Amino acid sequence: MIPRFTRIRSFNTKIWSTQSRQQLDEAKARLSISDAWRALGLPGEPRRTCCSPFREDRHPSFSISADGRGWKDFATGEKGDVVSFVKRATGGTYAEAIRRVLELAGGNFAPVALAPRQGPTKPVAVPYDGLRGLDLQPPTLAEIHALQDIRGWPSTAGLELAAHRGLLRFSDVKHRGETHRAWIFTDADRKSAQARRLDGEPWAGETHTFKSKTLLADADAPPGLADVVAHNRPLVLICEGEADTLAALLLAWAGGIADKVGVICLTGSSKPLPLAVLEKLRGRRCRVIRQTDPAGHKAALAWAESIHAAGIVVDLANLDGRTRAEGQPAKDLADLCRRPADLENLEQLAADVCGKLLQ
Repeated sequence: MIPRFTRIRSFNTKIWSTQSRQQLDEAKARLSISDAWRALGLPGEPRRTCCSPFREDRHPSFSISADGRGWKDFATGEKGDVVSFVKRATGGTYAEAIRRVLELAGGNFAPVALAPRQGPTKPVAVPYDGLRGLDLQPPTLAEIHALQDIRGWPSTAGLELAAHRGLLRFSDVKHRGETHRAWIFTDADRKSAQARRLDGEPWAGETHTFKSKTLLADADAPPGLADVVAHNRPLVLICEGEADTLAALLLAWAGGIADKVGVICLTGSSKPLPLAVLEKLRGRRCRVIRQTDPAGHKAALAWAESIHAAGIVVDLANLDGRTRAEGQPAKDLADLCRRPADLENLEQLAADVCGKLLQ
């Protein structure tokens, strides 16, 4: 004869395996890992190959499966489904993660009857916001010239233009116990921001270094988009990374079309642009600046295809084969703008890069 306690436990398990399990399966079918990532406000952008939202990850080692239901961190070996992802992100219990998944899925599900875990629970992780507490300041003249010197550009015009539009700000940024003066590319919305050290040195990670530090990321509000909308700029240059975006402003100034040109900074994702961004680009003419590496090609093509599919006029500026003034191959737009021989060469470069926007 089966003991009474065992029979009751078996009965409860059966209830969980039918009613509650069905509810959870329905929620997991509705809620992809990318949806949970964004809903929890995690940094970065979810995709097949991306940086981990749980730690500093300069070289992408995190992956989301093609169907959006599985994840794996190749650096740590962790993997799982959307429940384990939410549990890892929030630091809560498994039961708490299930409840959160049910909430995020938007279903009217009954509470999941699981026994509470014994012992102290981990604190709930607060979504990362690197802008919290930062005193963002317009650049001083000395900081403008310091940044110009690091980039090797022939003029401060693009930097001054970015500062005037509120796209370029400076602040003291704490990182791994140290404080560094940094320049920050953002906009009036303050929904996304990237920071680089003013001394030109990279940020230190646990096992690697990285040039750009993501302070805040919202795929629906990339830096620069707020300025494009607020000032109804009809021409838009879309760049990968904040240095190329500042260089694009320099070329817009050299081409005499700065007032018409807005810039948008995207951060190395090959994922098509969100609908919220595309809606704000309608009625404008766009040009995507493509970097010379394979990842840059892939990212630029994905962005251009999504813009074109939305019925927006767009083309690609190809930098392949271009060289700097001294003959060295250029890696990207910021590199291409390094100390051209004279202003006439800068104007010619501006005509090459920005010219098709006017056609």
